[in-house]
Amino acid sequence: MRIIHAMRILSVLVLCFFHVSNAVIDLTMISTAEVTNISHFTILCMNGERGPDQVELDIEKDNKILVFPKKPSFRVQKLRTKEVEARGFRDLDYMGIFYCASTQEVPPVEKVTMINNHVRANFIPNHLTLTANKGETVHLSMRLLSYQKRDVTWKYNGNYNYMTHWNDMVNHTAVLTVDNAAFANQGIYSASYVGDSPLNGAWMRLIVRDCPAKKWGPYCDKDCPECVNGGVCHDVDGDCICPPGFMGTRCETACSEGMFGRNCQKSCSSEMNCKGLRFCLSDPYGCSCASGWFGSHCERACHNGMYGPDCRLSCKCQNGGVCNRFSGCHCPTGWRGQSCEKSDRAPQILDLEGNLEWNRNSSPKIFCSATGNPLPSHDSIELRNLDGAVLQASSTVMNSYKSTATFEIPPLSAQQGGLWECRVSTTGGQDSRKFNLTIKEPPVPTTAPILLERRSKQLLVMPVDGYRGDGPIASTRLLYKPVENGDSWSSIIVYSDKEAITLMNLEPSTRYRVCVQLTRPGEGGEGVTGPEAIMETDCPGPSSPRNVQALALSVSAVQVRWQPPEDPNGGIIKYIIEYQPVGQGNPHPWVDTDDGNKTTKDVTALNGSTLYQFRVRAFSKVPGEWSKFVQAMTRGDGLQSITPTIQGVAGKPTGDSYQLLVAVVGSVTVTCVTILLALLALFFIRKTLLNRRRTFTYQSGSGEETILQFNSGTLTLTRRPKPTPEPLTYPILEWEDIKFEDVIGEGNFGQVIKAMIKKDGNKMSAAIKMLKEFASENDHRDFAGELEVLCKLGQHPNIINLIGACENRGYLYIAIEYAPYGNLLDFLRKSRVLETDPAFAKEHGTASTLTSQQLLQFAVDVANGMHYLSDKQFIHRDLAARNVLVGDNLVAKIADFGLSRGEEVYVKKTMGRLPVRWMAIESLNYSVYTTKSDVWSFGVLLWEIVSLGGTPYCGMTCAELYEKLPQGYRMEKPKNCDDEVYELMRQCWRDRPYERPPFSQISVQLNRMQEARKAYVNMALFENFTYAGIDATAEEA
Repeated sequence: MRIIHAMRILSVLVLCFFHVSNAVIDLTMISTAEVTNISHFTILCMNGERGPDQVELDIEKDNKILVFPKKPSFRVQKLRTKEVEARGFRDLDYMGIFYCASTQEVPPVEKVTMINNHVRANFIPNHLTLTANKGETVHLSMRLLSYQKRDVTWKYNGNYNYMTHWNDMVNHTAVLTVDNAAFANQGIYSASYVGDSPLNGAWMRLIVRDCPAKKWGPYCDKDCPECVNGGVCHDVDGDCICPPGFMGTRCETACSEGMFGRNCQKSCSSEMNCKGLRFCLSDPYGCSCASGWFGSHCERACHNGMYGPDCRLSCKCQNGGVCNRFSGCHCPTGWRGQSCEKSDRAPQILDLEGNLEWNRNSSPKIFCSATGNPLPSHDSIELRNLDGAVLQASSTVMNSYKSTATFEIPPLSAQQGGLWECRVSTTGGQDSRKFNLTIKEPPVPTTAPILLERRSKQLLVMPVDGYRGDGPIASTRLLYKPVENGDSWSSIIVYSDKEAITLMNLEPSTRYRVCVQLTRPGEGGEGVTGPEAIMETDCPGPSSPRNVQALALSVSAVQVRWQPPEDPNGGIIKYIIEYQPVGQGNPHPWVDTDDGNKTTKDVTALNGSTLYQFRVRAFSKVPGEWSKFVQAMTRGDGLQSITPTIQGVAGKPTGDSYQLLVAVVGSVTVTCVTILLALLALFFIRKTLLNRRRTFTYQSGSGEETILQFNSGTLTLTRRPKPTPEPLTYPILEWEDIKFEDVIGEGNFGQVIKAMIKKDGNKMSAAIKMLKEFASENDHRDFAGELEVLCKLGQHPNIINLIGACENRGYLYIAIEYAPYGNLLDFLRKSRVLETDPAFAKEHGTASTLTSQQLLQFAVDVANGMHYLSDKQFIHRDLAARNVLVGDNLVAKIADFGLSRGEEVYVKKTMGRLPVRWMAIESLNYSVYTTKSDVWSFGVLLWEIVSLGGTPYCGMTCAELYEKLPQGYRMEKPKNCDDEVYELMRQCWRDRPYERPPFSQISVQLNRMQEARKAYVNMALFENFTYAGIDATAEEA
């Protein structure tokens, strides 16, 4: 009677264990394999002990795949916490498909599925559920209980799928084959005789893991753990779903007989040992009998040598092991493993240092590795502190020869220093290893910073006189903000505590709060800030001098005059006059008056016939504001053109004089007529040439042959075999409107000449690009391609814009904006004032003539330009400081579009010299270029700006770069670089292109930095300052 009573309770027992692992809910169902008494039929749905108490459960029956005319009569009621029951079934209510699920939206909600077939069905499935891996071939089979020579209809989720002819059946079994199984094939399959009621047929369920065998994850790129004892790897979270009767991360632990559940916490019955029960676990496990039982009603015990759910597992015990049908091999002492094939060996701790050092309040991770047989598991490695408290590992990584446990330590206090112990225990024995943990105190300044010198916009500060705590000092952060309206702190970091720091770009006559934060090596090494000091900047310098004028005195001298400033801001000590030839980007030479009352100065030792620009500022205690530039041209060497003065003479000329005058006038007239005729002839020849078409052919980036034709300002590109040309209009320049001046750049096959051009009636400076006579086909191709790119790009303030193009005698000339300061690389290197003018550098305490804001603005300009290019879907392919020009007002403009391509992805197919030090990993390895490759190059360009034109990877060969970059090597942070700027560089240099930030994001970040007015690039001189190395030979490699 007790057995009958137990069967009544467990007629159909549904246990729902909600365990969230990577947001996937794990569920389990259990039902009786045979329904004997419908009046006692119940369903119990229970939430397991690891599930939340507030989850509401419900039991539902499907009415879509198998449609019943009547609504099910059973009712669901709550029995106790985490438990509901369905009872009151009548007639055929027990048949069909049942679900156990939560009524709440606990993401993601997964239903556990249970199938009950009719007790007198004509078919019985060989497997009530069958689990397959993606891509496998699956055979679904139904065994006929009452064989008839009739065809069998297969349905999938209630719809017709296939028909098996009666003559094709083998051993009274109908088989449906599913090739190349996919997740879409998952569902309910049924088989019945043609024309029969579905109630006389049978159902089974196919489960398809959405990954190939032994793989899991959204991309199926992760390896599954070795799930033993019939466990199945979950394709979403990689956990092993253990069959009933087993537990553990790999299902390696057997429950006691008659026990089940995630932690073996549930019991079927002490007398039944789960006989006659069918378990349905969450996908992708499916359904099976309890461990130790098999058969259509799960009522038969396993044969000798077999064990596990449905008795599908073979013991194969070795070394004296004995097979148990519930748990597998029981091994004798000294042996372990699924088949008792592994001998036990005592564990041994590896790779644990004897002394560890951490900073107070840090939260370190301590690693303890151990080997042994069996390998130590997650729970068998523990850490003990001085008080004997045991810390469990947060994670454990196991491989074929050792286990490494990670312990996450809470914030350390000074009292936790001393001996700690790692202890390992397995069935093979124990091992322990002690280590000494030293707690270091982060340094804190004991005195306020000291003001050494002040100026109107600068403060020279000695940050530290002494500190308490532990050294050494890794870095010193000087924090400062205005006393009034100072919302946030600005800071400068230096890597020493013994050098003075210059705070730059401050407001005159302003009081600042200044304090120091020291950092020692290691995580959590930052100490709290020390005492504050109040420091005030000096009064501002004089305003700019007024009415500045420049007058040429001679071939080599110009006199500069001015009027004193309106606001002298103290007594004027002297005036400084800065001068240079117009358009020259070199550092400005200067002279001073040595007298505050003098308002003229002769600037000598100048070049003849040269246009110079001059500006003046006054000095009081501090330098004042510059005046605007004025220009003057020195006189020539007696060859300048002078307009003659004609005076009248009384009386008639003599005869000889008259004849001479007639001869001269006649000769001049004939000469003028000849010149006029020649000019007319040239005009008509030129007009004829302009009306002729010039054609250049080159290979475009897409591999098509492109015909480039010029005619009246139209650039026509015909890509064979496309029949329709694609005209691109460009502004045309007349050959006579170009006045060439000086060569400003020259390469092996081309040159750039400064010119004065006339366009739309206005004169302007321009840079004319042209090829040399012996340029190759590839050079002509790239040159014409550059014109194509410039035509398509349009106008933007941060790219070198096209002015126009001209064709003359078969040669193409491209006119672009003239950048008076040359390319950014040379401009940065010329700003290294410690090399060009050490006296000026030491006087102003700066390593560059450029400020931090100017350097950051270069990066902002280039980022804005590249954002524009990427929006136009152009790939630059050669982004570097040498290919950025500096225009008026020091605006950076991207140039050199000869290698640019207007495609989202470009694969280089031709050989040529490559800018290896600026190229992304994918470009080096596969010759693939995308906008994300340009992002990598931008990171290198940003490094060039911060290092004032240093050579990237200086001291390394290209071969070393090919080897080390894929291994994770990246350039170190320059000492004058803020952490936020360096972090942006590192983002640009990420291995995976899709993880690099887009130019839109880079532009926003840099603009935000610029608006913060913080010294992100520290140009203050410090002790033993050195510039980044330059290796021109390496840059060409």
